[in-house]
Amino acid sequence: MLTVAAIHTGALAVNGALPGGNGIKNAAMGGASIALPLDAVAAANNPAGIAFVPTSTTLGLQVFRGQSSANYVLPGNRLANRQTELAPEGGFNWHLNSTVTFGISVSGAGAGSDYGQAALPVPGAGTAKTTLRVAEFIPTVAWKLTPDLALGLGLTLARQQFEADGVIVPAPVPGGLLPISGRGRQTANGVGLRAGLLWKPAADWSLGVNLKSRVRMGRLSGYDQDLLAYSDGRLDVPAQYGVGVAWQATERLTLAADWLRILWGDMKAMKDPNGFAWRNQPVLRFGAAWQLDDRWTVRAGYSRNRSQIDSSRTVQNLLVPSINKEAYTVGLSLRFDPHSELNLGYELNPRTTLTGTGASTGTSLTSKVRMFLLGYHHTF
Repeated sequence: MLTVAAIHTGALAVNGALPGGNGIKNAAMGGASIALPLDAVAAANNPAGIAFVPTSTTLGLQVFRGQSSANYVLPGNRLANRQTELAPEGGFNWHLNSTVTFGISVSGAGAGSDYGQAALPVPGAGTAKTTLRVAEFIPTVAWKLTPDLALGLGLTLARQQFEADGVIVPAPVPGGLLPISGRGRQTANGVGLRAGLLWKPAADWSLGVNLKSRVRMGRLSGYDQDLLAYSDGRLDVPAQYGVGVAWQATERLTLAADWLRILWGDMKAMKDPNGFAWRNQPVLRFGAAWQLDDRWTVRAGYSRNRSQIDSSRTVQNLLVPSINKEAYTVGLSLRFDPHSELNLGYELNPRTTLTGTGASTGTSLTSKVRMFLLGYHHTF
């Protein structure tokens, strides 16, 4: 199995702490995927999708380049963060017979930053940085109840890695500040469930439903004593649900759209009155693919979400500046032969600024994210 360090590192965060899309081809279409399975990573988008993907394997790499900065608490106290991270993904899909398909998809998530200095000039404060990495291994079985309707069930086997340092909190003395010592890199495991439906009511239409339960993670040793005390040292992976539609508008043009809701606010760690306080996040994703000829296909997409961070919590989210609200994507596929395909993509999350209000007045966070996508799909 791939190790957690090989999956998602640093600040790979577009929809909160989740990537814009799973699978290079779907990611290049704004992430639209619930009703449009395109490769062997399909189980990460909708477990039922693997029933409509041929026996195949997919390898992909997302190269994340993020820039963020902060004007933090004090006038003139400016922090800057720049990161380049590699995030592999992949999957294998196997048709056992005409009705049953087995697949394993690998995906992940992550968020974080490294400002290279203390957040505030407080004696004993460490470098302001944090890293959350989550690798998800998704064994899945799908059944074709009819030739046009499939049900998929899967597990989410999650491996999590977390590290934080440089956290500064109010001290018992009025007006004082207290640095929290870092607990180092800690890991935890968790298990969740997935389910999905994919229905083709007509030859040119597909409708999909995707459900993912919350993954209840184990305790991150040491962090239950301070930073994550409210949630007993646990950072669960949020539940989500969504619906999608795809339309084969012409022989060469495919359109797709998704509505997704990510339940950050239901995680206990986000209910901490002094913590990140992320709220539930709706996401809209739109994509188009145009097959130029038998070898070349071009793709484009757009996605938009509602920020999960309220402006009054800007100060608390310095170490996780996941504030991007929209993304523009393009992609290109080259089919070498009937079995082999190379996929390229690019995603731009434009420069976004969150200006603090209320208790966070005087603090602002700014972020810009670019993704370079490369993948290979082979059909057996």
